[in-house]
Amino acid sequence: MCVPLWLGPGGNNAAAGIAQSQSRAMIAAAARRRDSSHNELYYEEAEHERRVRKRRARLVVAVEEAFTHIRRMQEEEQNKSPGDVMDPREAAQAIFPSMARALQKYLRTTRQQHLHSMESIQQHLAVCITNNMTPKAFLESYLIPGPTLQYGQDRWLARQWTLISEASVTSGLKEGTIFLLKCIEFSLVVTTKKIPYIQLAEEFIDPKSHKFVFRLQSETSV
Repeated sequence: MCVPLWLGPGGNNAAAGIAQSQSRAMIAAAARRRDSSHNELYYEEAEHERRVRKRRARLVVAVEEAFTHIRRMQEEEQNKSPGDVMDPREAAQAIFPSMARALQKYLRTTRQQHLHSMESIQQHLAVCITNNMTPKAFLESYLIPGPTLQYGQDRWLARQWTLISEASVTSGLKEGTIFLLKCIEFSLVVTTKKIPYIQLAEEFIDPKSHKFVFRLQSETSV
């Protein structure tokens, strides 16, 4: 036999209180998890920034020491015969090992190792030596974010680009046309704009048309 159980006003209030307590507990637990996630992300980013600054400082010191060694080599080679003088390519290969470790660590830490090959770095170093550039100029390609410059035609000719566009590729370009050039490593979004058109017209103004005469009238004494 089933006996019906009737809950009075007090029972309803108790059930509502339990539900509210459970809701508050769930909200508090979610807030704790959110705070924990925020803290973990904060410390991860702070640690990454600290590691980048450390690698950057070591790289700058290594490159400056390498360029100082280059200047000493250039001073010594002034007294050598022309046949014994090293060309920029040989000089770059000679000093590159002294900075290679610091540069590789920095590129790995900043996730740029896939953008710069060792061959490209040595070619860039040879260009800097040839033009008597400073260590800061050499490091700009790696310390300042921007398009990656790689030397050698084989790198560009071997790259395959894909053009993605809503407009037909056989139609002419129009202002506002947007298309995408995509390859394996990165994508370029291109927006076309009209070249500014300036129309100049010559108008003759008679010099006599804007002349005026200023006449002074003598005041009458009272």
